[in-house]
Amino acid sequence: MRANEGNRRVRTWRRSVGLVAAMALALSVIGGGTAYAGTPAGWVAGFGTDSGATPQPGSGASTTAVSAGKTVGFFEWLRNDGPSNISQLFVNVTSKPTASVAGAQWTIKDNGTGGVVRSGICPTVTPLVCSLGALNDGQTAYLVAAFTVASNVADGATEAITFNWNTTGVPPGKNKSHGDALSWLDSAAVTNNGDAAGDFNFGDPNGLTVADNQKLTGKNQQATSATVVSTLTGAAVGDSPTLSIPCTDGVPAGFQCSSLTSLVSTVEVGNGKIFSNPNGGGTPGIKVIVSFAQAPNQLTGANPFAYHYYFDSTGAPQVELITQICQYSGGFPTNIGPCLTVGNKQVTVWLTHNGGMRF
Repeated sequence: MRANEGNRRVRTWRRSVGLVAAMALALSVIGGGTAYAGTPAGWVAGFGTDSGATPQPGSGASTTAVSAGKTVGFFEWLRNDGPSNISQLFVNVTSKPTASVAGAQWTIKDNGTGGVVRSGICPTVTPLVCSLGALNDGQTAYLVAAFTVASNVADGATEAITFNWNTTGVPPGKNKSHGDALSWLDSAAVTNNGDAAGDFNFGDPNGLTVADNQKLTGKNQQATSATVVSTLTGAAVGDSPTLSIPCTDGVPAGFQCSSLTSLVSTVEVGNGKIFSNPNGGGTPGIKVIVSFAQAPNQLTGANPFAYHYYFDSTGAPQVELITQICQYSGGFPTNIGPCLTVGNKQVTVWLTHNGGMRF
């Protein structure tokens, strides 16, 4: 039998940088998919890296937005809830507009123990076709697939990816497939302007740096970049006069919101995961550099700070005032928790998680 998977709440695009900000501050609002009637018995598809997580993410995209010409990753899974084993599982993947395959890998895990049954790497061929072997009752197949978006894709477009899980290696349609199949849709927005940028690191051990327009002018007053040493990780940044973050609940006693004079810089890394640097022990692992045409006065004063607004692992909004000056060892901070280093019309802030910042 066959089933089609639709995306009930396909993400809309208002402004590319605004969408990056929305993801940086609330990662759970992305639209997802739901299997239609006729799905093969026991086949359950979803997004992310844990088929048993509650709640489930609404998308498997590595970032909400990806720059035209850059790479976006997708984390998808198919769980076999039985009662039958799947003797041979394939996934055929197509993109619209066409994006080239940058890499893909898969892992099959036991649902009960979480142990890895086996894993493999897919051929780097466009369109992507990957053979995963058997998927028994009580197992989940996890796929990470990376695609490089064409450089001429327009700002505000959507890169749509269809994952067709099937038992023949041939996607359904035009009477080509006679086995079971389930199609699953995911997507990411495309940015092609200087105010926002997104990319994905499939396997470079040196990590990933993503940056928006770094040329400061009267029209581009602020620039943001983010670096993280991690593979299979996406990152996105943005800054624009149109962005805002709350400055009310949770503000430290005595703090004046009027002291914030910069634009908002948003940072989205690794779907909200916590990142520590090689020093370990809670030392921050996300390096953010914010440059200014004219630096805020407080950064050149005796007590520089960064105002950071983010959502914790429970989805609750949090505020922190980053005042620690970074102490370094081997190029990484040794501070426990976020810290900053002030330069000439520039500030480097080390974070452990996503969020929006002002100065």
